[in-house]
Amino acid sequence: MRAITNIVINGRNLADILEDHRLWWQELTGAETHSKANLRNADLRSTDLSGADLRSANLSGANLSGANLRNADLRSANLSGANLSGANLSGANLSGADLSGARNLLNPVKWLAENFEHDDLGYIVYKAIGKNSYERPDYWEISAGTCLEEVVNPLPMNDCACGVNFATLKWVKGNYGEKVTIGLVSIWRCRVQWTDLPGVVVPYNTDGKARCNRLELLEIVEQLNG
Repeated sequence: MRAITNIVINGRNLADILEDHRLWWQELTGAETHSKANLRNADLRSTDLSGADLRSANLSGANLSGANLRNADLRSANLSGANLSGANLSGANLSGADLSGARNLLNPVKWLAENFEHDDLGYIVYKAIGKNSYERPDYWEISAGTCLEEVVNPLPMNDCACGVNFATLKWVKGNYGEKVTIGLVSIWRCRVQWTDLPGVVVPYNTDGKARCNRLELLEIVEQLNG
């Protein structure tokens, strides 16, 4: 990961550009020397921009592949045409940001189609339920044919948030297989019905899991004893 102190953009050190941008935004001094960050077409591959204040910054066409933008403030930033391949957007604030034409940002429709089988009623997904790290709500009825419902956090920047989480079978077994140490966990085969797809949120940095507002339980496919 490249440090911002080692990157020069248009003859200026990136750290100085970001500091100038911060002062411009906050209008701390009112000095005319402070200006909005212009990082148009900048090569920011693998740059550590975690927590950076980039509100309203111009990042159009920038190469941000592999960049760490975790918790960065990108409100109203111009990211049109930016390359976001492998960029870490966890917790980033993208409200009002222009992402038109942004490249290599995860496509949730494609991700679902490539990672899950489906039947006539919807996508077949998997969920671990039981004595795991996150206790299920008391109002969930755990039995075949019932549906789990929860308010879902709609922000794909958040890897882990409220909602009914589901995942690929590989992810569930990888996270709850040999690692189960606190009790019995059941792996359920589930369905996200076609009518519930509007409530599905796939995080930009997903490693195999997503969340939804409603999930139908079908059957237990495996039980894991801790």
